Amino acid sequence: MDKFNINAGNSLFLLIDFQSNLAVAMKEDVYANCQRNVGLVIESCHTLNVPIMVTEQYSKGLGHTVERIKTGLKDDYRPFDKLTFSCYRDAAFLASFSQQNRKYIMVAGIESHVCVLQSVLDLVANGYYVHVISDTVCSRYKKDWENAMLYMRQAGAVITTTEIAVFQLLQKAGTPEFKVISPLFKNKESYWSDK
Repeated sequence: MDKFNINAGNSLFLLIDFQSNLAVAMKEDVYANCQRNVGLVIESCHTLNVPIMVTEQYSKGLGHTVERIKTGLKDDYRPFDKLTFSCYRDAAFLASFSQQNRKYIMVAGIESHVCVLQSVLDLVANGYYVHVISDTVCSRYKKDWENAMLYMRQAGAVITTTEIAVFQLLQKAGTPEFKVISPLFKNKESYWSDK
């Protein structure tokens, strides 16, 4: 049961390759939902002091992190530019990641079946408890997303959702953090609609 015991003190949010030239290749409604949920997780992590790390795959060709996400990240936008599909195989990323000393890794990103999948496999293989937030990852084709979710679950990752992950981090109601985060989820479909 250890892999399910995630909380704000033991976790890190890993945002993999949420880049402009990848985003435009996604199905529009799927991407919009994914981006909104990523924003909710980022804001929740900021409130709960959960560290965030960001990667970009060959930014020269695929662009940088999408502007809306980049703005939401604020000071956490310090991307690691990589060529390896798995961020765990990038030396600069791994050096910084190891210093975070967090065992539970929440994962979001594009595309589910390439960089997200390979990063998750390496994280699991190296003893991390990985929570893939299924509504914050996407692929161009639904079948690739579905198979990636199944593949990662079979490899030992926990497949979760934005709301499950955030409320696991919160642990209880009535705290100052709960009072900030809870209203974001009362009508999460409207998150960012007025920002």
